[in-house]
Amino acid sequence: MNDKLPEILYHGSRVKIDTGFIQMSPGYIDHMKTEITAVFATSDFAHARLYAVMRLIGSGWKSPVGSSALYVERLKPNIPEKAYVYELDSDGFMHDTGTDYYCLADKKIKRIIEIDIMQEIKNGNIRVFVLKERIDFSNMSEKESGELWSKTTHQQDKFYLYHPD
Repeated sequence: MNDKLPEILYHGSRVKIDTGFIQMSPGYIDHMKTEITAVFATSDFAHARLYAVMRLIGSGWKSPVGSSALYVERLKPNIPEKAYVYELDSDGFMHDTGTDYYCLADKKIKRIIEIDIMQEIKNGNIRVFVLKERIDFSNMSEKESGELWSKTTHQQDKFYLYHPD
């Protein structure tokens, strides 16, 4: 197994951070069942880009799938113009699984990459799949609704590909 960290990691965010640092926030890492407070990052730029835009594009359930596909329950009516990916050095990060890493300290931003959301969708760099028919998740536990959403995202015929005007 290769434990060497990539030199650069990426952190996607829907907000522009002007403080120069990514601050730790609560979240989960794949190999732990409890919440931790950390800076989360990936070695996959495209995956970080999806995390940066997913809450801006969709409401309800949403999931990045692969490096360019985003599955959303509903489109938001007014999608903002910009999202951001922050380039970080990997010092202090620990490997989670796959391309995911976490750091138990705030991290200095090396570079800010501005994402033009609609241009990325129009160029096909981000493909947004929207659920065709609404699913009533209201009477389900979070676990049940999450499992149903995960199963649904594997059924391509339940979604249409969003094409902005």
